[in-house]
Amino acid sequence: MSSAHLSRRSLIKAAALAGGVVAFGLPQALWAAPAQAYTVPSKMQWWYQARFGMFIHFGSYSYLGHGEWAFSAENWSKSAYQTQVSQQFNPTAFNAAAIAQLAADAGMKYLVITAKHHEGFAMWNSDVPSFTDTTGTRLYNLHDYAGVQGDLLAALKTECEARGVKFGLYYSILDWNHPSQTIRSGGVTTMASQGARTSYIADMKAQLQELLDRYDPALLWFDGDWFGEPSSPTLQDWWLKSDGEDLYNWLIARKPQLVVNERVKRDLGLGDYAVAEFGVPAAPLERQWERCDTMNGAWGYNGGQENSYRPVKDFVQELVTCVSRDGNFLLNIGPKGDGSVTAGSVTVLQGLASWMATYGDSVHGATASPYGTDPTWGTATKKDGKLYAHVFAWPSGGVLQIPALTNTISRVYLMNNPSASLSYTVSGGQINVTVPSGAPDANDSVVCVEVTGIPTAVGAGRVTAFKDVDYSAASAVLTLGSYTSSQLTAAGVGPSSISSLRVPRGYRVTGYSGDNFTGTAWNFTADTPDLRTTGNNDAIASLKVTFNPVTYFRLINVTDGLALDSGGNVASGSNLKQWTPVDSTNLQWQAVDLGTGYYRLVNRTNGMVADGWGSTDNGSPARQAAWNGGPNQQWQITDRGNGQYSIANRSTGLVLDGGGQVPSGSVTKQWTWTTSTNLLWTLQPVT
Repeated sequence: MSSAHLSRRSLIKAAALAGGVVAFGLPQALWAAPAQAYTVPSKMQWWYQARFGMFIHFGSYSYLGHGEWAFSAENWSKSAYQTQVSQQFNPTAFNAAAIAQLAADAGMKYLVITAKHHEGFAMWNSDVPSFTDTTGTRLYNLHDYAGVQGDLLAALKTECEARGVKFGLYYSILDWNHPSQTIRSGGVTTMASQGARTSYIADMKAQLQELLDRYDPALLWFDGDWFGEPSSPTLQDWWLKSDGEDLYNWLIARKPQLVVNERVKRDLGLGDYAVAEFGVPAAPLERQWERCDTMNGAWGYNGGQENSYRPVKDFVQELVTCVSRDGNFLLNIGPKGDGSVTAGSVTVLQGLASWMATYGDSVHGATASPYGTDPTWGTATKKDGKLYAHVFAWPSGGVLQIPALTNTISRVYLMNNPSASLSYTVSGGQINVTVPSGAPDANDSVVCVEVTGIPTAVGAGRVTAFKDVDYSAASAVLTLGSYTSSQLTAAGVGPSSISSLRVPRGYRVTGYSGDNFTGTAWNFTADTPDLRTTGNNDAIASLKVTFNPVTYFRLINVTDGLALDSGGNVASGSNLKQWTPVDSTNLQWQAVDLGTGYYRLVNRTNGMVADGWGSTDNGSPARQAAWNGGPNQQWQITDRGNGQYSIANRSTGLVLDGGGQVPSGSVTKQWTWTTSTNLLWTLQPVT
């Protein structure tokens, strides 16, 4: 792994993960719970549904038993490391069937093993001629250099697939052994020359082609990419974003269904999903993500860490916390140098297997918690028709309070005893479930609430007004729009009675002291638990809910998962397109309220606004132009539920249309409103 070095972006990311810690070392989460801001591509569905995988760090470093960074950390010379470590590696106890069975039993649906770590030693019989020992006469791989017979990767792939476990491979971009590179502080490498850089990248692709041809992996997990980002490659910062983009495109051209992590060049929105190595994110991210973690603080086998295994409870709770934040969990083992799995790893995996045998349905195929705040007793995951309450701290009073849902409840039960329904009532914004006095499971007890539809929390992703402080007493969920005194009464709160507000990120509430939006105005752009502190408790007689005009959003189409794209600094009248969501201002838009029920959509790059161009024909392109105040440039944004919106042009009534499952770069069209998801968009706050 690359944990010895953090880029500035990684440091920022790691800082964002900091917070109060619960018993298993994860941040206690308080986040707004909008609807999922992305659509999972079809090739990612298996991975997204899997939720849990096994990581294996295994290489010649395993023989030394000092961890996978020993080559760099202990300042080995290349020749000494080759002869004293790699040449001695002989994993005679490696049992592919046993490892695959441990993974399958633990509910791990995919497996990723190191094909080549930073040490440069290939765990397959690579024929690429530049990957040699220091004499230049022997290929530096498992077969030619260490003399190991058989194909460990092929054996493991066969055993995994026999058990329904997808097979993936890890590959390090940098290479401490390769003759083109020398190690410097932090484990990064310096290239010998620009020509050496060019040759190495070509040879790296040749090795990757071998892996694709021989093992047909479902997933490639990259690492060793943590170089700086100068305007052009230097000998020290020789791997840039453009190289990562090129590598990803090169791979997908050869295998379109291949899943690739972000570390073709990390923290730049590349690849198919983000990696959270340095902690569990405190909130769902803006794209699919995966947490990777060790059992004992070591990735590759480290004999000094064998008494440091964390308890099974930690990993159960870490797993479900990842899923509750819409992420995956990749849990590592580091076999010994002889290939055997450590006793501590087996204990953890068997403990996970025991828990997953009963509760696996609350993990596999489950998605993020519907709640804006983690309950004090634990967290939640969900599926269509089911809410899973993961109770880490069992209630002592015999009643579990689950935050209320908008759905109709059919029954409630313990997952370890599904035939026996639990009694419950709904009051005070809670589902009050009568539960046994003792926790059914010491690691995580799960209460299932069966409902109609996808579980949705009261007020999730929308403004909620409460009649008492601290988000209590009677409340009203308020969608985009304007609310007079009588409309507030109809919604359930009434004028001059609001004492706290939930305001999701990207929204703005403007409260008025008088009816019909008159008198003193107050703006709220974040949760406000006590309006007494802001001087307007019980003072709001009317209000408006709009998007925050200073926030930029990505507008993501529900069908194709692509973002509305200006194309950059283009000419007035240029068509709006759609693009894979990345960190580009071309894809960022302000929704500026015009005070008339309409918005103008302003692009961050070029300052132009979305323009219907006056066309009334279905399929006509949406365009962009400088703001002129005309109705062609005004859009009505309508909440259609589940965090999804239609965006209709004031002049023509046509709505923005993604066009279905179209490729990145396709034109954004306009269409007569129907209930098709092609016409629905989510607004993902960026700043």
